[in-house]
Amino acid sequence: MKRTVSIFLILAGITFLAAESPLVLTEEMAVAMALGQNLSLQASRLDLENSEDLDNNSWNVLLPDFSASGGITRSEALISDPLPNARDSWSVNGSVSAKLTLNYGAVLSMNTYSLRYDAQSVLFEMEQDRLITNVRKQFSYLLANKENLILEKKNLELAEKRYEQTLANYENGLASELSVMEAKTSYESLRPAYTNTRTSYETQVMSFKNLLGFDMALEIDVEGTLDIPLLDLDADDLVQSYLANRRDVQTGVTSLELEENLLAAVKAGKLTPSLILSSDWSSSAGDLTDPDWADSATLSLLMSFPLNGYIGGSSEKVDIRHAERSVEQARLSLEETMERAEQEIRTLVMQLEGYKENMEITGLSVDLAQKTYEMTEFAYQQGTREILDVEAAQNKLLAANQDLLQSRYNYLSGLLDLDYALNTTLEEMNGEYK
Repeated sequence: MKRTVSIFLILAGITFLAAESPLVLTEEMAVAMALGQNLSLQASRLDLENSEDLDNNSWNVLLPDFSASGGITRSEALISDPLPNARDSWSVNGSVSAKLTLNYGAVLSMNTYSLRYDAQSVLFEMEQDRLITNVRKQFSYLLANKENLILEKKNLELAEKRYEQTLANYENGLASELSVMEAKTSYESLRPAYTNTRTSYETQVMSFKNLLGFDMALEIDVEGTLDIPLLDLDADDLVQSYLANRRDVQTGVTSLELEENLLAAVKAGKLTPSLILSSDWSSSAGDLTDPDWADSATLSLLMSFPLNGYIGGSSEKVDIRHAERSVEQARLSLEETMERAEQEIRTLVMQLEGYKENMEITGLSVDLAQKTYEMTEFAYQQGTREILDVEAAQNKLLAANQDLLQSRYNYLSGLLDLDYALNTTLEEMNGEYK
């Protein structure tokens, strides 16, 4: 309920702010839009409502089968003459009947609906969590590309500033024409890369708008940060604490419970007796004009004992064996799911440790590249370095910053994957492992 209210308030705020351009999106706003407008999630929600409806009305398996019938008939002599004292040949009749079959399997089938609803709930939550993770990863990817665009723009502006300075020096007789041409070539060579980066970013923004259900004409911007505290994760502890909480493991557990319940229902239907309660009331009149009519009522109680289920090779016995194998398959599937889940958690932790190490290395590389660039730029201004040296140092600085940016995104993206894999949140992990 709280999530529904939050989504409504955020959507209302977005509608109000849409008149302004551009619309600045936070991560939470983007997630709310996706949860409210994703078509696949809406279809899954309908499946969940169907399962809930069946579960809420599972009691109807104990509802008797009611039926009513009525009719009118006319009979006449076809060839012979009718009798002189023959009465009206019209007759009417009607009946009402009810039948109730009670078996332990009916009670178990009620539990089956409940288990199926639980399974559908987990599947819906899994799809919802997957959507949230995808939106957050794409949002972070946009932030990373936005920062990369800023880096490319600063790199271009540095080259432009150097060209303008060299041109001013040339006009004052302090630089050669060759130096001017080299500076201009360096500047012009960076413009296509910046244009390509900007086009790529705008394309990603369009894809993100499509994901959130926005009009393509609406201008949006993303606001957030890629900064997150580095966590000291323990794979053994994560497996111990969160493995059973995973959505796929929960699905496997529910599937096993469902198959066990179905096996019990099959055995109950094939091996246990059934109590059959039936009643019938009927009425008839032989003459439409005769007020006299006759009726009858019957009530019966029967006990039925199935025997085929105890005969080897019977279809009932085969059905029971198939149900037993389904239980074993569900158990094996759960074990395989848990093994796969543990491997995934350990793999993600290893990758995150690698990303964290890369961030530390690339951070040092940025510091070194920044200092190298500043020293080379100073030497160029003093005339002891060529412009090609400055260009090379500048390109190395850009590459180092881009490597650091990529490492930061990889780490955040990996944390989001781990968040989904553990069925937890970054806030919880940050509070436990920071």
